[in-house]
Parts: sequence; structure tokens; C-alpha cells
Amino acid sequence: MADSGLGSQHIAKLITAAHYDREGLVQFLDDNPPPHEPVVDYITDTEVRRALFDRYRTLRQGDPPAVILAVFMVAPVGDLRDCLERINQYPPNAKFVCRDLDREVPGALGVSNLNEPGMPVAQTTVTGSGFAERVKTRDGHVCLFSGTSDPEAAHIFPFSASKNKNLGSLNDMVSVFWSHEKEMAWRRMYEQASIANSAKNGISLNRQLHFWFNRAVFALEPLRKTQEGITVKWHWLKKSPLLPRFKIHSHEDILLQAGLVDLNWGQELAHRESGVKIRNGQTFLFRQHAEMPSWELLELQWNLLRISAICGAAEVKDDYERYYDPNEDPDELGYHEGVAAKQNAIIEEYQRHNKGKLVGTDEDNAGDWGEVEKSTSPPVSGGSGST
Repeated sequence: MADSGLGSQHIAKLITAAHYDREGLVQFLDDNPPPHEPVVDYITDTEVRRALFDRYRTLRQGDPPAVILAVFMVAPVGDLRDCLERINQYPPNAKFVCRDLDREVPGALGVSNLNEPGMPVAQTTVTGSGFAERVKTRDGHVCLFSGTSDPEAAHIFPFSASKNKNLGSLNDMVSVFWSHEKEMAWRRMYEQASIANSAKNGISLNRQLHFWFNRAVFALEPLRKTQEGITVKWHWLKKSPLLPRFKIHSHEDILLQAGLVDLNWGQELAHRESGVKIRNGQTFLFRQHAEMPSWELLELQWNLLRISAICGAAEVKDDYERYYDPNEDPDELGYHEGVAAKQNAIIEEYQRHNKGKLVGTDEDNAGDWGEVEKSTSPPVSGGSGST
């Protein structure tokens, strides 16, 4: 028992549990945890990403919003470099290109404005299509992750976005910040008229996981596609102090403003039917099927959900967007008292734990953009921003 890490108190608790709920304990012990693969930092290549974001700030001639920071923390580093090079080819217009992106990118995450209200989708529209039954039948009428019965069918790519065909903002975002090859692969899939209610756009989740999936509490990283099917890795995402249009200021470290300094993944909140926890890095297999989940849509959700989590898009409430007018000066839209209060609390907590020292301020990170990039190792494949 010494090698197991279990002390006498743990053994006593197991005996007590067996006495009161033998069946539950046996179920827990019989359920082998899902396979696990290494997990990289929440944000990879942080110094390169800082430099690239600062370059965007310079081209923009002002502080970008949180949603742009989130894109720069997720999109592949090489694609971000290419994006900035393209913008830099038109110096007189670079500022206006960047500010147009500031306005467009929130729409790609479902953050609407006064001129583009989101369209509610009646539940009967979804259920009447047969989508739910096709997805659940394919998955054996169990949640693919918890193993519980009576799941719900969750859309990988939001049904409302595809139904409305209001994809201009998403097209703009992926065309600017990702490679042309990746853009076209994704668009060929999500622009299909039939994809919204295809089983390829669905996974079976229990009610709680479905709720969390829609709110960017976790994301699935597609790892590989084999003859067996598609393997995905589970990642719990962090709750953000930000809101999408809140300005990221130059006088404070960008990761500190976003609550990302520790680079850890989010809190583990759920467990399988047996009680075994669903942890960061656990892998799950979507078995080969004529209508198994689309690799391209899984890639897209992996990127969009992380962007949404970092910039707080999942936390947007009606009263936040009600006062947003896209025709206003964008620099007048980037303050929110609630966000500022959360950021101040994060900074104070960080200072307490680090004896007043602030990390990554502009003074600490000052330097030539090219020099920073040359001194940093290449992007790590398989982690944040790898697809």
C-alpha cells in the first residue's frame, strides 16, 4: 500500500464507503479512467505572441480589444506573422484595416450588435429535422464522455450561425488570421447547406456538459484521424475577467489583464457516471461511422471556443451589447467597470503572491519584434494555436 500513495486514513474511508455504498464503490473501481496524453500550457509561445500582438497594436495605432488578444493567443504563430505582413504592406490604411477587424471579429463568436441581432431558433426547428435522433442513435444513446444515458445532441458548429447564413464575420476572421488552406477547408464544411443538422455536426452530451459546451467551459482538441475514428483530447477552459470589446492596455502585461499568467488550464468540474473525474488531457475516440463528427468542424470549435473563453464572449449579457453601436468611435467602447474591477483584483492577488513584482510589463518586454521572434523556439505542435 505504501507505493499506492494511500495512507491509513484513505484505507479507512474506502472501507466505510464499501459499507455504505458497496455497489457505488465497485462501479467507481471498475471504470478505468480514459487514456491520457500530455497537456501543454494554456497559451504556447507566449513571448512570440506578446510581440506579435504589440506589432498589431502599433499598426492599429491604439489599444486593441480583448477579442483580438484572444485570436493572437490561439491562432498559429506562422499565420499571425503572415497576417501582420499583409497588413503592413499598406501603411496608410493599416490602422483602418485593424479597426475594421476589431469590429468584425466579435460577430464570428456570436457577439451581435445593434445592426446584426442574433436570430432565436425555435427548438421545434432543431428537433423536427431529426438531428437529435440521428446523433444519439449513432452514439448509442449515451454521452460520449460521461457514459450517462439519455443524452442531448449538441451542435459542434452553432445551429443558429449556419441557419442564418450570416457567416461574413467568421469568413473574415478565418481568412485574415489563418492560412488560406485552413480557411478553405473549414468554409467548405460549414458553408454546406445541409451541415447544420447533419450528424457530422453533432455529439452526444449529457445536459450539464451540453450547457457548458455552449458556453466555452471546455473544448475538444482533435488529435488524429485513423481507421478507428477520430481521437479528441479534453481541455477545461478558464473563466475570463474580460469582455470581447474591452481594451487591452499597453501599460499592463497582456496575460495579467486576461487572467492567464499561470498558463494553467481550467478547473475540472465534471465526472463520469462512475464518479471518475473528467480531467484535462484525457482522450476519447469518436468511432468510425459514415456520419461521424467532422474533423474540420472539430478543428473550428477547438479554436473558436478557446477564443471565446479568453475574451469572455461566453459571458456576454444582453445589457453589454445593448449599448454597442458599431458606428461609434471604437476607442470609446473599450471600458467596462465590471471587467476593470476583476482585473484589479487579479493584479492585486498577483502582487501579493509575488511581493509586489509585476511580470511582463511593456518595460520588461521592450525590444525589437524581430529579435524576440528569432530568440524564441518554434511553435509547439499539438497545443494551443496548432491548428
